[in-house]
Amino acid sequence: MCYKRTKWLASKKERFSYHKLQQLGWHIFAHFYLYLLAIIVYFCWFDSKISFWALLLMILGLTIVHFIIDLAKAPIEKLFRDTKMVHLFTYISDQILHITTIYIAVWLVFNEQITLIPAQLNNYPKFCALASLAIIIVYLIGYLIPYVLEVLMPGFNLEKKSISFTKQSGKIILTKNQEIPIVSNKELKAGRYIGGLERLLLLIFMVLQIYSAIPIIIALKTLARFKELENNRTFAEYYLIGNFLSMIFGVLISLVFIYILKL
Repeated sequence: MCYKRTKWLASKKERFSYHKLQQLGWHIFAHFYLYLLAIIVYFCWFDSKISFWALLLMILGLTIVHFIIDLAKAPIEKLFRDTKMVHLFTYISDQILHITTIYIAVWLVFNEQITLIPAQLNNYPKFCALASLAIIIVYLIGYLIPYVLEVLMPGFNLEKKSISFTKQSGKIILTKNQEIPIVSNKELKAGRYIGGLERLLLLIFMVLQIYSAIPIIIALKTLARFKELENNRTFAEYYLIGNFLSMIFGVLISLVFIYILKL
């Protein structure tokens, strides 16, 4: 799950087209080969007794289910009027469904009792869990926060452009109340990368128990945005809400990370 690309893909999903299937196909292709890499590592270095074909069948099933879930997302959003709240709900539901299908597939293939909160973990499951949490805190949360902000502050990044007149081919064209973005997509993208690095540093500091360094992250980020915070009240509100959400998610996931690390 870049935010601009995600929104662009979402707009393409509104109609059934070859281009849409091509983009979705590349997405599924990448997931399949990541699954394949994971089972090869597991089979070669951790447990060669289990059938490789069973593992391969598992990831094929996961890939097909992933494709169906992603394909159904846009029609469902359109069915429920395609609002900001619906986008947030479908995004969260989409991620929960992906995680649930992986959980069920592992349970079926390994035929073991899997607990939601395990008392202990072997090296490979622990590594996979920690790696997944690191991806979630850096990557997934970076996409979740914009959806939440769209619900809390709808249209925050748009302003009405004043009426203007342009002349083209001898004709006068009137532009009225055109909505333009206050913050460019490039700036939003940079902000998402900064947020991911911020949460990664937060995770590292919490694991190493260097709690006194956490305020430094907030101070540096605030200093870099000082002029925007001072001159743009709307941006300041957006920044503060987004920053608080980022820190809350970061702390919660870091606590889970530390718990699994100690198992």
